[in-house]
Amino acid sequence: MGKLWIAIIAIANAALVAGCVVEAGGGPPPGVAVSGPPPAPMQEGRPALAAPGSTWVAGYWHWTGMQYTWIPGHWEQPHPGQQWRAPKYSMRDGSYFYEPGAWWTPQR
Repeated sequence: MGKLWIAIIAIANAALVAGCVVEAGGGPPPGVAVSGPPPAPMQEGRPALAAPGSTWVAGYWHWTGMQYTWIPGHWEQPHPGQQWRAPKYSMRDGSYFYEPGAWWTPQR
């Protein structure tokens, strides 16, 4: 009977320890490390407004996990109050980082 209780206590302790979370202050920097900067932007024309209230999303280089691929400029219909934040490319601590573009709602 004693061995059974020891096993139950050991399993219970393992479950408690597995549920513990340690968080570092501030978390990792935004973006994903990439192999280098993107190519120069492609030159594109802007077609006529697609629909009233649409927002133009300029073409940009998107990191696929293996390489950059060009996303052509296009019109999008945002949710009310949202704005487009273009992708960012930056150098930090000797590594290049890519932060994808996204729709966001500014704090008012």
